[in-house]
Amino acid sequence: MKKLLLAILVLLSVKIVSVAQNTTKVNDKESLTKKNETKFVIKQNPEDENGNPSSNIALSFGNKTTKVDKVTGNAELIDKSEYLNKGIPKKALSACGAWWAGAGDYFYVTKVENRLVIYKGWQDETQTDKSYHWKKFKVIK
Repeated sequence: MKKLLLAILVLLSVKIVSVAQNTTKVNDKESLTKKNETKFVIKQNPEDENGNPSSNIALSFGNKTTKVDKVTGNAELIDKSEYLNKGIPKKALSACGAWWAGAGDYFYVTKVENRLVIYKGWQDETQTDKSYHWKKFKVIK
């Protein structure tokens, strides 16, 4: 009976070590994927003296982060399912934007050759078209 219990404990120990090693490998792959991901990073700022919110927009890529812009409003990442509605290309790596007091500023980033190209767009409630007026804003080499 003691030999059977000992054998069971040894098998369980081997299984636990195996699961732990596999979990570490998966976590390492996820970390590597996230490290290589290009995405906008948003920092919400406190409201100003007039009660207007603002957000700092940065771009994270590889192990670097670079400032993009400061916008009025509480910026949020834009889900890929919304890209078509906003005139953002499918190949965009990340997109974000903020709407406040009848106007909004938006960004998306694509990779062209070895460069990251950030586009900035805008909308306001008085415009007669639905365009986001996208223009090249910044190139990161």
